[in-house]
Order: sequence, then C-alpha cells, then structure tokens
Amino acid sequence: MTDRLFAELKPDGLDELAEDGYRRRRSADLARAFATPRVRRRSRRPFLLVVSAAAAGLAAATVVVASGDTPAPKTQNPAVAVKPPKTQNPAVAAKPPTARAFLLAAASTALREPAESGRYWYVRERTFAKVHNVPGDYMAKLNALLKAQKDKEAGLKGSPERLAAAKKEFDRKVTELKTGGIAELPYSAFAADTRETWRPMKAGETGRSVGNQDVEVTFGSPQDEADWRAAGSPELAEKKPKTYDDDTERILSIDNPSLNLRNLADLPTGEDALRRRLDDLWKRSPNSADTDKAGYLWQTAVDLMTAPLKPGTRSALFRVLADQPVVTLEGRTSDALGRTGVALSTPTAHELTVRLVVDEQSAELLQYELAEKGKLLLRVALEDMGWSDELGRRPTG
Repeated sequence: MTDRLFAELKPDGLDELAEDGYRRRRSADLARAFATPRVRRRSRRPFLLVVSAAAAGLAAATVVVASGDTPAPKTQNPAVAVKPPKTQNPAVAAKPPTARAFLLAAASTALREPAESGRYWYVRERTFAKVHNVPGDYMAKLNALLKAQKDKEAGLKGSPERLAAAKKEFDRKVTELKTGGIAELPYSAFAADTRETWRPMKAGETGRSVGNQDVEVTFGSPQDEADWRAAGSPELAEKKPKTYDDDTERILSIDNPSLNLRNLADLPTGEDALRRRLDDLWKRSPNSADTDKAGYLWQTAVDLMTAPLKPGTRSALFRVLADQPVVTLEGRTSDALGRTGVALSTPTAHELTVRLVVDEQSAELLQYELAEKGKLLLRVALEDMGWSDELGRRPTG
C-alpha cells in the first residue's frame, strides 16, 4: 500500500514535514463536449490542489482508515455554497464513447481555460473513512518520531542527500508504526470530516490548515450502532475544529519531494515533454521501489490536478493519461456530495484501483478514491479549490 492509505493516521504536525498530497488524495478528468450539471462553486473554472488529510483531529484511541463498507454519506454540508444544476443538453446526454476520448476532450477544455494566480492556493476537501482501533500509545510514539525527525532535519539542512535519506527513513518508521497494531472495532463505524488549507505561493509566508470541521460519525447498520452503545458509546472522532498556522516549505507529495507549488510553473506544457518529465520524476521518487509506474502516474496526476497548474500543463497531463492502457470509463455517477460527474478507474499494482470522478463541463476533479480488491480504502471529495489573497478567506466568485 502507498503512504496515501495511511494519511488518516497522521498527528498534527506530520503535514509540516511533508505535504503528502493525498488523503485524500489522488488522478484524472473530463470534457465540455458532454455537458452535465455543474454544481460546484469555483473561483476559477478548472482548478487543482494538493490532497492532504484531516485525520489530525481523531481521538488518540481511534484512527480513520477507509474501507469498502462506507455507507452513503449524508446530505451536503449546508455551509458549502452550491450552484443549481444546469439543464442537461439532450444532444450530448449519451455516455462518452471511451476513456481516451473523454480524457482528450478534457485536455481541450483545460487548454481553453485562463491562467490565474493569487497569494494563497485554497482547498476544501471532505474525507470519508472507516474508524479503526489503534494502541493507546500510538499517538505518543508517532509524536516522538515527529519530534526526532524535526531535530534531525534542522541539523541536516546543509546536506541535501543526507536530508533526503533521513526523510526516507522517517517515512519507513512511520509506515511500520501505522501497520503494527491497527485493529478492527467490534462494530462498523465511519467518520467524515472537512479540512481547509491555505498554501502560500511565496516562500517564508505563513499558511493555514483548519481541520476537524463538520465531523459526522455513522454506523454500518443499526446493530453496529447498538453494539457501540453497549460498549459505552466511546468517542470515535474528535469534533473540535483545529487551526494550525506555519511557514514550513510545502512539497507536492511524498511521491514527488522535488515539486512544490511554486515550481509547478516549470513543468512542461507539451505532451511528450511532460511524459519525459514524469518518467524522470518516477525514477527519482523515494517510493518507486514500492509503487508501480502506473500507480505512481495516476496518484501523481491527482496531486497535480489538485494544484495550481498552468492550463497548458494540465491539458498535457490529460493527454498523457489518455495514452495509458487499461483505463475504464465507468460512466456518469454521483460523488459523495451528490454532484454529477464521470467516473474513470484504472488498476495498479498490489491489487489497488484508482478511481476518479470528473466534472464533464469543466474538467475539474470532483472526487478520488483508492480501493483494494474491490473494497474502498479512501474517498476524498474536493468541495472547493481556487485562489485567495487573504489568509483565512475563501475564494469568491
């Protein structure tokens, strides 16, 4: 499994070591030629961002890791503005012909969108995951690893190679801890929460994360809820919002530690050039030994599609994805927030499947999922993304 699958186990501050662009997170899209209702408010039409996790606020005795039994989520958060759906164009109501055609149409859509910029890149995402039980000393051990890593990194700033090696060893230790004692609860429970992030484009400026918002806990069945009550109704998720401000340099993802929000502008806008660049990034990825190339490409695509890419780069990314084998066009579906999009899926190594739900009209990523052997591991709905010029203020428009 990739580090993405463990994003829910992060304590506050783990984001500050690596913006692991997942939790979501993260691969692919759509076409203006197939008009469907567009229900998302956006400060810009196509947008991108970084997939991160809102798990920081879970209770110490519990931790969320997605599962395939996730029940249908409740209605959309009323705090999130939603445009009324547009009227479906009957001339284009048919299912897109192939995954390749859909992705190529998305490429054309992305290329026509205007380039925009701002002071902060804003993302609001809602994560749905299964609650698991973890050892009582889990958070203490994880925070101890975090402190030791921060101290080590402070002493290795002048040695990039040793710093990279230290980060890789830290990732290994965290993964080992996360997989060492997680157990199923005697009943099936699910947690959903919302996280907002403001990432500065200028180095040294303070960014902000606000997690544990609108937390909801549901159960797989009435019997599961009854078993939970019989166990004393223990707290399954912390429900108090948490705000964290810091000026730590952000990377795009653990898979791509050389990329950050600023140097994304240097990525090629041509299909062949971007393909070569992604091949080079794959070879240099610290996780290339554990992730197959297809898995890397689609997960990186999610990271890129949720970040402020240039229209040309975003268009080239869709064209690269269109050339990948074994991409299934599943057809129209609804995401966890009830928005309509087109679902695409592709298998990767370790019996993992990446699934995307893309808005047909704007080529925006609505939701991404990771599943193993048909069971859901992670579902992240991207409620909003765009530019803001004030820390703490959501995009307007």
